[in-house]
Amino acid sequence: MDREQIAREVRRRQAQEVLDFEREREQAIKEQIELVIAETHGGRVDAAAFGRMSAEDAEIVRTELTPVALDDRGSFFERDDVILLDDEVDQHAEELARLNDELDDCRRRQRAFEAYLEALG
Repeated sequence: MDREQIAREVRRRQAQEVLDFEREREQAIKEQIELVIAETHGGRVDAAAFGRMSAEDAEIVRTELTPVALDDRGSFFERDDVILLDDEVDQHAEELARLNDELDDCRRRQRAFEAYLEALG
């Protein structure tokens, strides 16, 4: 039993698990950034698209994408998959900056673990 080889394999496995996690985290952060951007610019995109659709079709889509809806009892509830926004694009600049910083950190951690795995041989 080669203890160094065992330790190397365990470390490789541990590093790979962290690297896999960081790659998944990167994807999640990218999706969060996309949601913030989509919500920030969604009103203009919707207006342009709705102008090329029938009023009935536009209303179906508008109802589904509306952040506040009525539940079965007729009271309002807030959807957790849509962000309420005003028309100001800069409203989410701070959140986008935070997410981009987190994305940079995630990518830096990935590079470190990739280098570690390479160093292990």
